[in-house]
Amino acid sequence: MPVLKAQPRKGETANALREQGYVPAVVYGPTIESMPIAIGDKDLQSLFSKITRSSRIDLSIKDGKKAKKLDVFVKEIQYNPITDTPVHVDFYHPDVGHPLKLHIPFKILGEAPGVKAGGVLNVLFRTILVHGLPKDIPPLVTADVSHLELGEAIRVRDVDFGEVEPLLPPERALATVVAPRRAEVVEVPEEELEEEEAITEVEVTTEERPTSEGGATQEVSAKEGE
Repeated sequence: MPVLKAQPRKGETANALREQGYVPAVVYGPTIESMPIAIGDKDLQSLFSKITRSSRIDLSIKDGKKAKKLDVFVKEIQYNPITDTPVHVDFYHPDVGHPLKLHIPFKILGEAPGVKAGGVLNVLFRTILVHGLPKDIPPLVTADVSHLELGEAIRVRDVDFGEVEPLLPPERALATVVAPRRAEVVEVPEEELEEEEAITEVEVTTEERPTSEGGATQEVSAKEGE
C-alpha cells in the first residue's frame, strides 16, 4: 500500500501553502472529524503516478513528534484549469468494518485474435462499481482478451473481482470484438445529379429566419457533460 506523508494545517491560507510548495487537502470519514492537512506537491505528484482511483493509501499525518496513520481513498481532486496541477484534494477514511461502494478501473490485457482478423475491440466500461470491505477493494480489475474472436465478448462473469462484488449483472458485456462498419456507396443517376446542379441556392436572411411562437428567436447553448 502506497504511503503519503502529510501535516496538519495551522491557519495558513491555501495560497500561502501553495507558494511554499504544498497542496491543501482535507481528510474526513464516518469515524473521524474532518481534518485540514497539507501535502508536499512533489509527494502528491509521485503518488498520483503510482495509484488508481480505487487504490488504498496509507496516509501518515505527522504533528511534531506524533504521527497518525489512516487508510484512505482519494475522494476528489481539484485541478488548476491552466496548469492542470492539483490545487486541492479530498481524502476519505472509511469505516473499516463496513462495506462501501466504489468505482474501480477496468483494464484490458492482450490482443484479441478477432482484432487481428479485422474486427474492432469495443470496451464498454472504463470503471466498474463494486461493493465490499475497504480492505478488499482492488486498485483495478483486468480481463485478458487474447482468446477473443470476432463476435465474442468478455462478460462480468468472466472477470475475477476477488473478494468484492460487481454491481452489474453477470451477463453484462464489458468488452466485445465487433466487425467494422462499412460505408455504403450509393450510385446516383446522372439525371438526378443534373437536377441537383440546377437547384438555385437560396440564402435565408435574418428577416426570413423562423422565430419561436413568442416572436423571439430561441438560442440553444450546449454545455459539455461532466
